[in-house]
Amino acid sequence: MQWIWKLSLSLCGLYGAAVVGMSAAISHHFQFVMVTEEFSRLVSSTGVLAFQAIALLVLSLYCLPRDGGWRDEFNRPQQALLGLVMLGFHLGLWCFVYTVWAGLFELPLYWRQLAPIGGQMLIFCWVGLMLLPWLRKN
Repeated sequence: MQWIWKLSLSLCGLYGAAVVGMSAAISHHFQFVMVTEEFSRLVSSTGVLAFQAIALLVLSLYCLPRDGGWRDEFNRPQQALLGLVMLGFHLGLWCFVYTVWAGLFELPLYWRQLAPIGGQMLIFCWVGLMLLPWLRKN
């Protein structure tokens, strides 16, 4: 399970860099060349990425492995749910944010239907995180 933590933390770094870079591009370039609807989608998706990146960073650091394993207070069902939630957050972010950006910037691998699926995944992951403390510790 340590690979999930490493992947999550590394991707958080990528998300942070993307948010800073896109924020600079938004304030210096895109606000002058995009119409209101496109600009709104870009700002909104960048905001989602920023919020989710911070949440994932906190979650990744909270789950920081000790001696190659999960923290002691997590039982097996909690570990499994937490791993699924972390992977789901990342997959949901990619589906949502990349799809919005691919549509705006005509990037390859653009499937419009992935944005709502990504958004729903993010919602389900927050619900999974909400349920995490209620799984019993044996």
